[in-house]
Formats: sequence, structure tokens, C-alpha cells
Amino acid sequence: MGLAATWTPNPDHPATWTGFFLALLGVAGCLIVMAGVAVTIALWRVRGPRKWGNYVIGPVIVAVGLVATGFGFRLL
Repeated sequence: MGLAATWTPNPDHPATWTGFFLALLGVAGCLIVMAGVAVTIALWRVRGPRKWGNYVIGPVIVAVGLVATGFGFRLL
């Protein structure tokens, strides 16, 4: 009982789930970036005629992943 009475929370680090969910968003953003790189490489190797979407979809996925990573790790 004495330990519970003397514990005081650190005002600089509130006990919330915000940090956990932001870190989770950062990790998910990293996975999205890796998926975007894989899509980009896979679409570069497509044989036959290429459409403009083959050049755009991979970098767009990478950009979305970079934004999610930036927000998740508080870089942006």
C-alpha cells in the first residue's frame, strides 16, 4: 500500500496508448514501403506493352508508406 501511495506519474510521459499506436503506425508504414518497393520491381519486370499505371502505382504505394512511417515515428 505504501508503494501505491508514493508513485507519481511522469508528466512528460502520460500513461496513454498514443505512443503504442504511433509506433504501430510507423512499423506498418515500413511494411507498406517494402510492399511498394516489391510492386515497383515486379512491375518493371513485366514483359509486353506497359501502361502509365505500371510506372506510377509502385512509387505511390512507397509514398503512402513513407508518410505513414513519418507520422508514426513523429518525423513529420
